[in-house]
Amino acid sequence: MNTAIKAGLILAVAVTLVSAVMIGAGLHENFIVSSVVSLVIYIGLNIAILFWALSKTASDCGYGKQLLNSLIIGLVGGFVIFLGSYLLLGVVFPDSIDRMREGAIVFLENANLPEEQMNAQVAKLDAATPVSQSLTGLWGTLGTSLIVGAIISIFKRKK
Repeated sequence: MNTAIKAGLILAVAVTLVSAVMIGAGLHENFIVSSVVSLVIYIGLNIAILFWALSKTASDCGYGKQLLNSLIIGLVGGFVIFLGSYLLLGVVFPDSIDRMREGAIVFLENANLPEEQMNAQVAKLDAATPVSQSLTGLWGTLGTSLIVGAIISIFKRKK
């Protein structure tokens, strides 16, 4: 199997497993925990897997091919993450978005925001669906893969 496709699948499985554990344990209801996990674990997994995959293909690929590998990792990983996230949020844990919304509203109430800002944030939370939340994972994975892949490719490429 192509290294980029394999890396995308590994990334997707890892992210989906972390998401399942977080949702199953109720950690997604805490806005701070959910945000930190998103920034540290999900992005960290993406960076680590990109580094591994691009290191593995560096001897055969120049900068352009490494960017293509990064794109493939982001597309494959992002698409499978979208499917896994939709499955988790829409089928396995159908009340998870409501619980996340309630936790975020508690956080916003404690932040002492002006009423108009509070209402705007609550309106965004009310618009959240399994599809919209899953698309966030797809776009985040694709964007991270392209940006970080462009940087890693400077160092990990055929010269």
